Amino acid sequence: MTADQPPFERHHRTAQALVSTFQEALEPQFTAKGVLSREEFTRAMGLMMAHWPSVLPLFASICQSCTASSCGGCGDGSGTMGEEPPQIGAGGRRRDFVTRLMVSALRTRLPDSMDPITGASFPQVILPGLQSTLTALFYEKEWEAMNASVIALFNRLGTDRDAEVWQRLAHEETLAVLADTPFIRVMLRFRQFHQQRQTFMRRMTDQLRERHFVFAEEHFQTLFDALFGRLRDGLRTELGRARTDIQYGEGTAEALLRIFDQFDKHRLEQSVPVRVLGGRQMPRPMLAQRSMLGSTPAAKRR
Repeated sequence: MTADQPPFERHHRTAQALVSTFQEALEPQFTAKGVLSREEFTRAMGLMMAHWPSVLPLFASICQSCTASSCGGCGDGSGTMGEEPPQIGAGGRRRDFVTRLMVSALRTRLPDSMDPITGASFPQVILPGLQSTLTALFYEKEWEAMNASVIALFNRLGTDRDAEVWQRLAHEETLAVLADTPFIRVMLRFRQFHQQRQTFMRRMTDQLRERHFVFAEEHFQTLFDALFGRLRDGLRTELGRARTDIQYGEGTAEALLRIFDQFDKHRLEQSVPVRVLGGRQMPRPMLAQRSMLGSTPAAKRR
């Protein structure tokens, strides 16, 4: 009985997700200006209240579960209604539901590819390094707020299975806005694109060193496209860009477009072969290879 979660805790977590949505809507204005106008405050309130219709059924299902339970609490854990939220304390990896959501996007968009020599499967081999690298982009409290939002999302969807999550989000526009929030917040960390890309790749290389996997430029481009590529669709029209600013804060659409422009320019530059002595053209060396040259015996002799 003591292991059952009291109903108020579940209500509290859901309410916390609403408040964190409000906080995320205000953050761009505070970051850019340091002050908040009444118009911006009203817009942020509207964003939070837009989630209210989708949250009401979650409150209702929690109450129904509590009422139906013979012990009068939050159920016996058997969960016939299938509405029990994920148990955050179940294990270390399972505490991080932000990465869980982002990995589910990778798995639904990237087919597994296996290295014939090492047997390593991409993207599976990079997931531990990806988790550490993503969390390092944010302060602990920021990550906790994002995590609470994703937990509420999974509870509302009733599943955290990769394919099912994205199938259901395709028919839930309000929840899709909530699901895109962590992807947008991670992408906005790449405003200084070239510097952040290099930092990201260094972290990934360090994290994956023991797995004998070299995280190369091609992996970064594939990962970036898989995580953020679908966000382009909402930025193609003026209406889409306006909707993005309303949902995620003023200036978000422009910031995302600038990052995509820098990424596209970088990818184009990387695709151009380099000329060597004699006029021959060779593929451009991978970033990971260039950064590791200084540690090889041959490089030290040079």
